[in-house]
Amino acid sequence: MAIIKAVSSKSPIKTAIVYVCKDEKTEQKLLSGYNLSTETAYEEMQVTKLLWNKTGGRTYKHYVQSFAPDEKITPEQAHAIANEFVKSCPQFKGFEVLIATHQDREHVHTHFILNSVSFEDGHKFQQKSTELQEMKDLSDKICLEHGLSLTCKGKTFDGREREETTAYKKEQYRLLQRAEQGEVKSYVQDIALAIMDCREQATSREQFIEMMNANGYDVLWSDNRKYITFTDFERQNQGEKQCKIRNNKLEKYYHIDFSKEGLEREFADNARRQAEEQSRAVKTASVTQYGRVIVADTATILEKSRTVLSQSTTISDELRLDRDDTRTTLRRADTKVKSSTTSRDNRETERERLRIEESQRIAEQLEREREEMEERNTKKSRGGFSL
Repeated sequence: MAIIKAVSSKSPIKTAIVYVCKDEKTEQKLLSGYNLSTETAYEEMQVTKLLWNKTGGRTYKHYVQSFAPDEKITPEQAHAIANEFVKSCPQFKGFEVLIATHQDREHVHTHFILNSVSFEDGHKFQQKSTELQEMKDLSDKICLEHGLSLTCKGKTFDGREREETTAYKKEQYRLLQRAEQGEVKSYVQDIALAIMDCREQATSREQFIEMMNANGYDVLWSDNRKYITFTDFERQNQGEKQCKIRNNKLEKYYHIDFSKEGLEREFADNARRQAEEQSRAVKTASVTQYGRVIVADTATILEKSRTVLSQSTTISDELRLDRDDTRTTLRRADTKVKSSTTSRDNRETERERLRIEESQRIAEQLEREREEMEERNTKKSRGGFSL
């Protein structure tokens, strides 16, 4: 069998997330996210709050689903049931939920950290006592489908007789105890619960009244009246006479400070906390924006550097081409010079050859003329001797 309970805590949302994600509490495989990633759960929830400008008031809701120690269920099965529960719960639609199953105690239990701001439309999470009961009924239904036992009225989740009222906050304990003993009517209990819920979130009297109206209760609060009167709209519309109660009566029943002064102090504290959170958010956003500017400037510088580098590369390529052209021209010129030198040398060689040939020709001619002259002289000499 399993029970669903709401845990009341004023710890920051980051503290709650860190707690449920502790290594000694759970294993990585027993962490899941509904509409978010488990690795960036806190960051995503904060972004949602910043997007809708709702960083103040109650920042999250904390629920726990616990199984009896003798329930034959593994942590993995409990985690699967928890995921099915969250996905099936209509109240969780549009919200981010971190799901963490713990096994560090004698009983397996799962924590649900729900972001108080919807990522779909930005509305704040509100819950009536009847809606909490609907969540319990849904949990019972899912457990029954998985063949698990159900809790019995008047007994604890491990099957023992319930001897007294249990709650998770001293003020709620007093309230529920008196209601179960029949000392107060149910509408009184509902009004007191609504007041405690709204006063933790409201930052002004006006906002508190608006939130109470949204929960189905009228608030008559004026400076010329000593007490505040709360009215249950539904009971009043049904014609019931017992539908109103004043704050001094609530204080008498529960010994909780519901006075005007007490509520105003609570609103002032909430406003201060909200201002601090907004200041931190603005600083964070400023740092983020500054970082983005630096990144953008760096990107611009890098782009300019790339452009300059590209231009330098182009110029270098052009110079390389010019150098290559110059080398080609020089090679051509050198070739021409070499060709010219070769031609000149060839011409000189040819000229020398021709000169030698001409000299030889002249020498040969002179030699022939000499021989002819000698031959003529010889002939002459012979002829003269004959005479």
